[in-house]
Amino acid sequence: MTKVTNRKLQAQATYENIYNAAMSLVERKGFKNITVKEICEKAGVSIGSFYNYFNSKDDILHETFKKADNFFLNTVANGLDGKDAREKIVNFFIYYAEYCKRDKFDQLKQIYNTSNPMFIKKGRPMQEVLKKVVEEGIEKGELITDMTPDEVVRFFFIALRGVIFDWCLHDGSYDLVQFAKEYTERLLKCF
Repeated sequence: MTKVTNRKLQAQATYENIYNAAMSLVERKGFKNITVKEICEKAGVSIGSFYNYFNSKDDILHETFKKADNFFLNTVANGLDGKDAREKIVNFFIYYAEYCKRDKFDQLKQIYNTSNPMFIKKGRPMQEVLKKVVEEGIEKGELITDMTPDEVVRFFFIALRGVIFDWCLHDGSYDLVQFAKEYTERLLKCF
C-alpha cells in the first residue's frame, strides 16, 4: 500500500484548485475566452505552477472529459443493468443525463458547443462502455441493424448530445433525465 504523503496531498490540492478556478472561469466566460494567466490569478498560483500540473489550457478541457470517462468506466460499466441491451442502453443514457446535471449548468452550456473537439474524439472509455452493450445486443439478436457497433454508438451519442444541447438552450426548463429516457426509448425503435 502506498503511503500518501503531505506533499502528495498538497500537490493534489493545488491541482484541484487550478482545475476548479479554470472551470469557474469557463462558467462565466467560456473556454476560449480565458487565459492561463487568468486561471493562475484566480487559483492564486504562479504560471510555473500551472505548467507543473497541466501542459496547456486544453488539458483543463481534457481533464473534464477524463473525469466523465472515468465515471463511465468505473461506475456505469459496473452498475449498468437491464434485462437486455435495449434496457441497458436506456439506463446508460439515464446515467449520461444524470452526470450532465451534476455539473454546474453554466459550465455545461460552455462545454456543449461546436468548437469542442472532445465530442468527436473516437475510442473514449465512455463510448467503449456503450459499444460493449451494443456488441452484446447485436450478438444476441436484441438489436437488429446493418450498422457496425461503432456506427450505432456514434448514432446514439449524436442524438443524446443533441438532447443535452437542447436542454441547455432551454435553460434546463424540463426534466433532462426523463426526457433522455423517453428519447432513447424512441431511438431504439430504429433497431
